[in-house]
Amino acid sequence: MKRLDFLGALFFISGILLYGIVHLAIANYVPNMGGWSTPPGKFAIARDDTMLNVPYFLSIILIIVGSIILFLKELKAFINKFDN
Repeated sequence: MKRLDFLGALFFISGILLYGIVHLAIANYVPNMGGWSTPPGKFAIARDDTMLNVPYFLSIILIIVGSIILFLKELKAFINKFDN
């Protein structure tokens, strides 16, 4: 079970780090933008221009998967606590 804990924590932390790095790269690019359209907004246009769509959505997926793994582990421990 410790391996699953480690894997969940690894996915969660790596997702958060990747999410932060993507936002940092986008924040560095925004001052150099020439223009943007209102419906998608500055963030979406900057993400498209810097081609960071895949890392952005991958970071969100990693955060969700890591959270689910950690939540299911805790839920199983909680259920086992009340079964005994």
